[in-house]
Amino acid sequence: MAWEAGKPLSIEEVEVAPPQARKVHLNILFIALCHTDVYFWEAKGQTPVFPCILGHEAGGVVESIGEGVTHMKPGDQALPVFIGECRECPHCKSEESNKCDLFRIY
Repeated sequence: MAWEAGKPLSIEEVEVAPPQARKVHLNILFIALCHTDVYFWEAKGQTPVFPCILGHEAGGVVESIGEGVTHMKPGDQALPVFIGECRECPHCKSEESNKCDLFRIY
């Protein structure tokens, strides 16, 4: 958990509400910080938002699923991703891109 820009990070247990439609909750077992996490933690070039949970490069187990999730079930291993995928648009169906048209952030 990052509480302030550039200050020491802490490992904390976080309680969250049940997953919304088309969302899953993961029990994160492994985590790594990449340059993107460090960039946000140092608050360089953008408006900082704290507290912030870093570590989108992680691995875990599906704990619960929201309505409409059909391709995963509790107990499945999963990797969270920074960019969502609708699985229907041309980019999601392509083997060359993961820049989803629905969840566009670029």
